[in-house]
Amino acid sequence: MASTKQLQADFYVLPVADLAARQRFVCRLAEKIVPQGHRLHIHCNDEACARELDSLLWSFRDDSFIPHALAGSGLPAPVQIGWSATQIDKQRVFVNLTETLPESVPGIARVVEIVVQTDSILSATRQHFRQYKEAGYHINMTDMRPRH
Repeated sequence: MASTKQLQADFYVLPVADLAARQRFVCRLAEKIVPQGHRLHIHCNDEACARELDSLLWSFRDDSFIPHALAGSGLPAPVQIGWSATQIDKQRVFVNLTETLPESVPGIARVVEIVVQTDSILSATRQHFRQYKEAGYHINMTDMRPRH
């Protein structure tokens, strides 16, 4: 009997509208899951965004060290940061920080979307949710907004 690959999409819904909160959350996420053996591809809008995140990963906490490199640098690191669809390593957990889902993403075993409370991000991640659902992904939602 042939086994089917389990596809999983994790959505983390942050309570803030601050776009920089997405990058800070990615740093904390990487710090938590890289020691568990996960390898990440963090996908940014452009090279400037990727370089900003590269810098943040070095400095977001004084006592933290997350081995990482810009995609295409040739440096082996558990975390790669990219901005082009050609840089995506399908063997890694795909963390999307963009509003447009690259065509090559469906089929990657595990994807992560980080949602902040801005109209453009909410709209984009709702669309991504539909795309993942249609592609057969199991969806996990972690809503970090306060309960009333």
